[in-house]
Amino acid sequence: MIWEAVRVAGTTLRGHPFRTALTVLSVTIGAFSIVVMMSLAEAGQSTLSRSIEEVGGMRMIMWIPDDVEEHERAIYDDGLTTGDLNAMRSVPHLAAAAALAPYGESRVVSRLGKEQDVDVVGVELEVLDLLAWPVVSGRPLMPTDLEDRRRVAVLTHLVASDLYGGDAVGQTINLLGKPYVVVGVLEERHPTGLHFGFDWEQSAFIPLYTAELHEGQSEKNRYVIGRTDDARNNAQVVAVANAKLLSRHRSVEDFQVIDFSRILEEFYKFFLILDALVALIAGISLFAGGVGVMNIMLVAVSERVKEIGIRKAVGASRRSILTQFIVEASVVSTLGGLVGAAAGLGATALAHIAIAQAQEGWVAAYSWRGLLLSLSVTTSIGLTFGAIPAWRASRLDIVECLRR
Repeated sequence: MIWEAVRVAGTTLRGHPFRTALTVLSVTIGAFSIVVMMSLAEAGQSTLSRSIEEVGGMRMIMWIPDDVEEHERAIYDDGLTTGDLNAMRSVPHLAAAAALAPYGESRVVSRLGKEQDVDVVGVELEVLDLLAWPVVSGRPLMPTDLEDRRRVAVLTHLVASDLYGGDAVGQTINLLGKPYVVVGVLEERHPTGLHFGFDWEQSAFIPLYTAELHEGQSEKNRYVIGRTDDARNNAQVVAVANAKLLSRHRSVEDFQVIDFSRILEEFYKFFLILDALVALIAGISLFAGGVGVMNIMLVAVSERVKEIGIRKAVGASRRSILTQFIVEASVVSTLGGLVGAAAGLGATALAHIAIAQAQEGWVAAYSWRGLLLSLSVTTSIGLTFGAIPAWRASRLDIVECLRR
């Protein structure tokens, strides 16, 4: 009986193509919105998650200098020192910690005459390991580079490519007004939404102690990067490390803490709220579409009163009439959902291509939750909003129907 009702519904809807198309469109818009918005939200979440995972994931913690009041500066104004770092390394569950110091931009001129502004960053050996950033050409910084205060540098991939066509190892560049020999080139990387005080694409990393002892850079520029043994221990590590720092800094809180596990948790909450807002907005659109379905079905009942009377005269039950009109409403809304979902997937694919052109590292993602939600909601709309017209059709009196 259901399949026969579907066949009859298809025939009826094909008889009024323009009206059917408008009704389908009213549902399509809501389904389209759900798929596109939830897919883009999931892509944003995936992009951020991958960026954080590339540099150590949720186990990463960062301590950075912070401004304090003038009277507090008189009490303590040394920044994050080597003594602080050594004290932090004894914190339980802090698997590794190292210092880096951003020194701002420096103009670099290659032997080929090419110029580029790069961020100069002083680092301890462990920093690039903590960031899981491998060297793809040459070698990383070595212990002897720091111990002997050598003027050597490791460049990001883009800097090496732009200045020397990728063959930068062994070249001499000027950083902080002094000549540095390039010993390595890092893997190309494009993390999104993360800032460690330097440009991920245009930076030069030099030994921290060379910059501080030979170039006169201050320890006050230092950041400290740490990685815990488990993200669940981040809060404990932060509490103990902060207590040690406050004790050493005479209770002056001249630093900020960035806990990446908290950042991800906050972003996950944000995306959940975004999903809820998208569902709400799309729900309003689908409600309007449902009203359109109901209106069209009421019109259809009025136009087919005589047909209903004839069907009842030859033995059709109220249940069969009710089923017929509910099926027709469901076919319209389900068709709208399928068209909207398909269009949403296509629009999302185009959006991913456009965003990827502007934002390197963008992760294309499609929300299957959004797809299933759009299809299930649009199908239920047909059942819900088609019920009243179907009930009216089933309750029509056979004699009154045949008189028209």
